[in-house]
Amino acid sequence: MAEGGKHVVFGANGPVGSELVRILAEKGHNVVAASRRGGFKVPAGAKAVVGDASRTEDTYRLCMGSEVVYCCVGIDYTKWSDSWPGIVSGLIEGVSNAGSRLVFADNLYSYGPVTEPMQEDLPLTSYGEKPALRAKLVRNLLRAHESGRCPTVIVKASDFYGPGVRNAMLGERVFPNALAGKPAQMLGDISKRHTYTYAPDFARALATVSSERSAFGKIWNCPSAPALSTEEVLALVYREAGTELRIQTMPRLMLNIMANFNPLLKSVREMMYQFDHDFLVDDSRFREKFQLEPTPLLEGIRATLDWYRHQADGNGNGNGSGKAADTVSEETPKQA
Repeated sequence: MAEGGKHVVFGANGPVGSELVRILAEKGHNVVAASRRGGFKVPAGAKAVVGDASRTEDTYRLCMGSEVVYCCVGIDYTKWSDSWPGIVSGLIEGVSNAGSRLVFADNLYSYGPVTEPMQEDLPLTSYGEKPALRAKLVRNLLRAHESGRCPTVIVKASDFYGPGVRNAMLGERVFPNALAGKPAQMLGDISKRHTYTYAPDFARALATVSSERSAFGKIWNCPSAPALSTEEVLALVYREAGTELRIQTMPRLMLNIMANFNPLLKSVREMMYQFDHDFLVDDSRFREKFQLEPTPLLEGIRATLDWYRHQADGNGNGNGSGKAADTVSEETPKQA
């Protein structure tokens, strides 16, 4: 049944944003799918436009008349400090001016290094550069909500995997290699348990909270399949691909040396606490409130392998039938 209403998705050509656009269009909303580059496919009921969330003039223009605005934006990992404050500020201004509501797709960085499963009441961290930055952004968003300027709900997800997800720990260094019988290329201690979030589940979670007024002003952890060790996850991927499990891991010493010369690896090095210890998410609050269960891990792995097979066969259009090939530039990348 059609629900109507204008819904704006920034970062709409990423694997989460594009799936969210599809879900909202199927619900009958008038969907504006915005990205910095444009030129991507959208389903019937949606309109693709060029829009940069860091440009207040874009957020004012696109948010006007909207009921809900979604931020599924991702930024080059090495440019977070320069880009994210302006994006959040632009979104707050645009949503406030429009009198609409903001649904913000976030990662887990603002919790920082913890030893227990991450739940929503944990204090925001002051650790490092990127975690402290994400914590600051969360504070700014919640303050904007509390002041009445910008009703906001924040949904957090762990490292992505799924159709369209390339730049991720479980991305193009794993699934294509498994299909080709090559080693998965990994970082960190793969014997540790790690929560991974299926990208379409994240999109479903964002769509779900958007219509629930009581969810706003809060943080919610997206439902994810029960955590296994990364090695166990890789074993499932290779089994389903029909190839022998092969894994290459970068020694920490090599990572430390290369990080001195590579800005991306320097950024990654700061976040290695996520892969050197168990990295677990408590999503019970979301499940109990919304009765939303995650896609089983094996089902998600099979769908992801099918997507990569489609690309390898040359039947894709380079962005996964509307999903982004470059998740860093438009969609919240990996868990980053």
